[in-house]
Amino acid sequence: MSQPPFDPYGTPLPPHHHQPHQPPPAFPGAMREVDQAATTVARPAPVTAAFALWLLTALSWPIGTALRTAAEDDRFTGFAPVMTLFGTTCLAIAGLWGAIALLRGSYHARLALCGGALVLSALTVAALLVAAEDDLGPVSWTVIVLRLLLPVAAAACSFLPGTRHYFAGNLG
Repeated sequence: MSQPPFDPYGTPLPPHHHQPHQPPPAFPGAMREVDQAATTVARPAPVTAAFALWLLTALSWPIGTALRTAAEDDRFTGFAPVMTLFGTTCLAIAGLWGAIALLRGSYHARLALCGGALVLSALTVAALLVAAEDDLGPVSWTVIVLRLLLPVAAAACSFLPGTRHYFAGNLG
């Protein structure tokens, strides 16, 4: 007499000649169909607007520095203008990286962009105080005002109603 085949699930299998072929039982670690359902959250329009404003905020630093230097000094010679352009370009790269992460739904990118904008706004206010004493042209004033207003508008769009559920799914 032969023994039934080994069953890892503990249920004895009937001999093959007595019962028609039945599929083996499901693997106990398999996912349920409800676990396999994937849901996507549509990106709210304020997040797209915030992304565009964060891009403009990031680009306002190197482009604004280049415009201010070109309008007031007419050249990029010397250590200070080149290093200022390098530093603001690094700021722009970090801002672009954060804006892309924000667009993908990163909760932490939203907080980091707002925190970084707070620090940079303090630097802009310091530049505004220095500019009030100096005789600056309209290009410098425009750059300073844009550097103050763009992050405020971007942060406001990042926290508008309807954006919370978009960022709630990506906390880690």
